[in-house]
Amino acid sequence: EPTLDETIRSAESMMAAVEYFKAAGVRVVNMSWGGNQQDIEVALEANGVGDNPEQRAKIAQVLFDIGYDGLIEALASAPDILFISAASNSDVDVDFTKEIPASIDLPNVLVVGAVDQTGEETQFTSYGKNVGAHASGFEVESNVPSGTRLNFSGTSMAAPNVTNLAGKLLAIEPKLSPTDVKQLIQVSVDKSEDGRRFLINPQQAVSMLRLRPEK
Repeated sequence: EPTLDETIRSAESMMAAVEYFKAAGVRVVNMSWGGNQQDIEVALEANGVGDNPEQRAKIAQVLFDIGYDGLIEALASAPDILFISAASNSDVDVDFTKEIPASIDLPNVLVVGAVDQTGEETQFTSYGKNVGAHASGFEVESNVPSGTRLNFSGTSMAAPNVTNLAGKLLAIEPKLSPTDVKQLIQVSVDKSEDGRRFLINPQQAVSMLRLRPEK
């Protein structure tokens, strides 16, 4: 059941996690997760909280804003870390529905949508002005807790592909800032004619990195 105390603790844990990342010298973080205010409303209803949808919406708004603002504060406190977020699998505009973390617009956040085997957007991938890259998110071979590997689809599979590319760029040139890495990934994408899809091109990104003047 979503509660005020739980929400505050969650916001505090976000800051604690980022502080841990900073202390450990982490350069890039994959965020294959998400949520929105409606998810909280559903949880409230399932637990019998609120007399009607309007009341639950008001409660959910308060709880969501605490978590949303807490995560923004945490991510903004780590300008030397690049956070790569899954766009979500709801086929919605991440900004309109205020998906978390996909709707967070910070210089050190890169949001990733999913493409299918043809390189086109999947039917489930969310979209919007905050989505800056796309990668394979259809039937991606994935590890499961049992130790076996199964094929899964989702933006949670696409985001790690971009995280992997970011890590490789940093391995080649450790002096890159998060905004440098983000820019290299975004300027090297294969953009669709309608301007919606930005498919990562790792080879092109590495080539552009090697052409950068030394700083």
